[in-house]
Amino acid sequence: MNENAGFTLIEMIVTIVLIGIIGTFTTFFLYTGMQGFLTSKQSTEGALTAQIALDRISKELRNISQLQNPAPTSSSITYTSDDPGLPGTRKIAFNSGNIAIEVNNTSYILLEQVATFALSVDTADLDNTGGQEVSGIDVNFTLSNIGIPFNARIYPRNLIPAPP
Repeated sequence: MNENAGFTLIEMIVTIVLIGIIGTFTTFFLYTGMQGFLTSKQSTEGALTAQIALDRISKELRNISQLQNPAPTSSSITYTSDDPGLPGTRKIAFNSGNIAIEVNNTSYILLEQVATFALSVDTADLDNTGGQEVSGIDVNFTLSNIGIPFNARIYPRNLIPAPP
């Protein structure tokens, strides 16, 4: 009787192929999971940063007492505030992919990697005198690394004459 106690060449090849297939699926599974985690982390961090920026812009614009010249555009607004913590003439502006707050000619970047930005001022006769006052300010932007739009509608606490 001729009994072989070892593996044949075919058994070895089949074993190596099976280990390769299992290794390929394991690597693909780990890679997909890691990519999902990193994408989720980037989206969450971007959304948190965008929300903090919207909260700051809302705080700034909620307490405006007067719009300054030039009139607000789709990318900037210049104003003064009645909030004692926000003194002087201030400006929120979009420039070169950044949203910044300018205070006394010093610019502070509020949010980076902004793909699109739009600012609009709505007016209405709020005090029934025939004149137009600012009824709301809309701020919209999209971050380039997320692609999700963020927006806020801010209602000023004071009656502010409409810009010319």
